[in-house]
Amino acid sequence: MNGLEAYSTYLAVRNHFKTKNYDYFKYNGKIKVNEDKFRTRRDHYQFEKMARIMNKEKFISYLVSNFLSEEDYILGMSQGKAMITHKKWQKSIESFSYQFKEDIKTMYEYSSNFDSHFDYMTDGVLHPMFFKLYLRDKVHINTCVALNQLLNFGKVWDRHIEDKMLKDFIFLLDKYTPFLYSYIKIDNNKCKNIILEVYK
Repeated sequence: MNGLEAYSTYLAVRNHFKTKNYDYFKYNGKIKVNEDKFRTRRDHYQFEKMARIMNKEKFISYLVSNFLSEEDYILGMSQGKAMITHKKWQKSIESFSYQFKEDIKTMYEYSSNFDSHFDYMTDGVLHPMFFKLYLRDKVHINTCVALNQLLNFGKVWDRHIEDKMLKDFIFLLDKYTPFLYSYIKIDNNKCKNIILEVYK
């Protein structure tokens, strides 16, 4: 990977997470890049630097982890923070099963009724309890993706709730899902059994 390829990869992953129409997997990460314009960017040397210290696969995961954290510019002055974010994300991938079970336990602590976490407009409150737990960093986004694959709550919320924060969350889940499943194989049956074990 060279600097131009790093820049192209950055644009592809960024557009995947930031726009509705671009799908990294559909287009296989391909995107039009003007090399002359790239060379005139003041930060082009930063992409050259990233190309020297990371291969493409690692750079993609670096980008994904930081766009999840809503970090838009992740080079130069912000690079140290971005590296830390990437390392934390890597650990979350490695410990998915453990994290998932811990998150389900956390959900149980807040409500012994599993379904209640996904109810909307409860007592006039717009945001479902599960979404609130995510906002408070009580459940990891990897757990959110896995539960959405099992329950498809995102589509239900999207149809019934007109709230920008919630719709942005659903958009993020949809965009992140194919990346997460490309990094780890999530066993839906195992996830179901964990839920049944905690909510017995």
